[in-house]
Amino acid sequence: MTRRVCIYTYVLLSWVFIIVNLVTLCNLPPWIDEVMMLDTSYNAAVHGSWETTAWYRVVGQYPFSTYPPLYQMVATSWIWLFGGGLMTVRCMNLFFTFTLGGICIRLMKRHGLLQTAWTVALFTVLLWGTSEMAWMYRNGRPDILCALVSVLTVLVIDTYLSAKSTTTRIAVIVSSALLLCSGVQSAVYLLALWLFFFIVAKGRRGESIRLLVLLLTGIVLGLILVALFMLAHGRLVAFVCSIVQYSATLSSIVLAVLPWAGEVFGFNSVPYTQKLLELSTDSGIVGWLGSIAGYRSFTILAIVALVAYGIIYRNNLRNLLIDKGFIMLLCALYVPFVMMAAGRFLPYYRWMAFLPLLVAVTSIAARHRLWRNVFGGVAVLLTVFGIRSMLPDHQWNYKTIRSFVQRQHFKSSDNMVCPFSTFYEMKPVCDTCYFIGIFPTEFVGHVDYIIEAPYSDEFDQRITNYVNKLKTDTTVVLTAIDHCDHPSLTLYKVQTRNE
Repeated sequence: MTRRVCIYTYVLLSWVFIIVNLVTLCNLPPWIDEVMMLDTSYNAAVHGSWETTAWYRVVGQYPFSTYPPLYQMVATSWIWLFGGGLMTVRCMNLFFTFTLGGICIRLMKRHGLLQTAWTVALFTVLLWGTSEMAWMYRNGRPDILCALVSVLTVLVIDTYLSAKSTTTRIAVIVSSALLLCSGVQSAVYLLALWLFFFIVAKGRRGESIRLLVLLLTGIVLGLILVALFMLAHGRLVAFVCSIVQYSATLSSIVLAVLPWAGEVFGFNSVPYTQKLLELSTDSGIVGWLGSIAGYRSFTILAIVALVAYGIIYRNNLRNLLIDKGFIMLLCALYVPFVMMAAGRFLPYYRWMAFLPLLVAVTSIAARHRLWRNVFGGVAVLLTVFGIRSMLPDHQWNYKTIRSFVQRQHFKSSDNMVCPFSTFYEMKPVCDTCYFIGIFPTEFVGHVDYIIEAPYSDEFDQRITNYVNKLKTDTTVVLTAIDHCDHPSLTLYKVQTRNE
C-alpha cells in the first residue's frame, strides 16, 4: 500500500465524519465540564483575564481553574483566532481527533500493522464512528488533547528506542512534560503503559529503566511548570488538593494519614476528612466492572478480537504471546483496571483503552481477510449507533436557546445567573455570567437577570434553589419576563424593592 493511498483513504473518510459532525454538533447540549474548562479560556481570549465564574471553591479560596492549563491555553488561542461560538470551539476537538488518527496511522505503518486501504478505512471508521469516541470529541473537555499528546509521546518514544540520541532524549522529556500539562491523568496513563511494556518486554528491562528515567524527568518538569503557574496565581495548595480529591486511591491514603498528621502538628483534621469523604469517588470492584461493562463499543470489539486471536492461534499459543496485535489487546484490557487502581477511570478517559484496542483490531484485520470482513461488519454496526447518538433529542433544540437569548435586551454590563446550556450564547452578550450549577453562590455579587432551567439536571437545580431563596428575600423583587420550551427556560429580572 502506497503512502498516498493511505493518506487519501484516511483524509476522505475523516472528512465524511467531520461533515456529519458539523451538521450535528449543536445537538449536544453544553454541559458542566465543558463550561468549566472553557469559561477561563473565553475570559482570557476576550477579556484578557485568567478568571472564571464556572468553577468550585477549593480550600476556601475564590474559585479558580485548578486543571493543568495546556488545554485552556490552546483553547484561548483558538477562541482568539476563530471566535467563541459553539460550532467554532467544538471544531477544535475535531481537529485534534483528525491529527490523533494521523499519528496513530503513522505508528502502525512503522510497525507493519497497516497493509491495505481497507485496513486504514476500518481504523478510521472505528476512530470516528463509535458513540463513545464521538461523545468524547464532540464536547469541550480536554480529553482528546490528552489522547493526542499521549500518542505523540508514544511516537517520540518509539523514535527514541530506534535511534537513541541527545535529540530524541530531549524530545521524550519535552513530550512527557507537555503530557502532564495536558492532564495529570495522562501522565498516570503513560506510566501505566510503561509498566505494561516493562512486564511484557522481558529482554529489554535495562532499556526500559533508562526510558523510565527520561519519562519521570519530563513528568516532574511538567509538574513543576504547572505548580509554578498555580503558585503565580496563588492556587498551589488548591491545585494539590484537587489532585487528591479526584483520585480515590490518593484520597484513601490522605484520609488514613490526616488524623495522625492532625495529632502530630496540632490541627483539627475533621473538616478536611469530611470534605474528602464528600468528594471521594467509588473505586470498588462493582464500580470497576460497571465502568468497563458500560463501554459497549469497547466490550464488543474486545470480545470479537479475543475470539479472533484465539481461533487463529489455537494450535500455536506460544506465538500468540509474541504477536504485537495481541499484546496491544492485552494492554487495552489492562488499562481500565490499572487506571481504576490509580484512583479514577471515568467515561471521558475511555480513549486510553480504546486506542490500544484499535491497534489490536487493525493488526489482525490487516493479516486475515475473514476477520477484516467481520470487523468491517462490526464497525458498520457500531457506526450506525454512533451516528444515531449524534441525532437531536426532542427535548433539546439549540436554535431555541439562540432565539431566546437574541430576543432579550441584555447589556454587556448586566450580571447574569445562567445554566450551562446557555454558555455559548450568553458569554458574548454579558461580561459577567455566573454558572452557579458549580460556582458557589456566596461569591455571586449583584445580579440583574437569572435564567432558570427548571427541568434540567441536578446542577441546574441549584439555580432553582437560588431563585426560591431570592423569592423569600423581602428586599428583592423577582419578575418572570420570558419563557421558552425544549429546553424549558425562564428568564427572571432581579430588582431591589426601591428600584
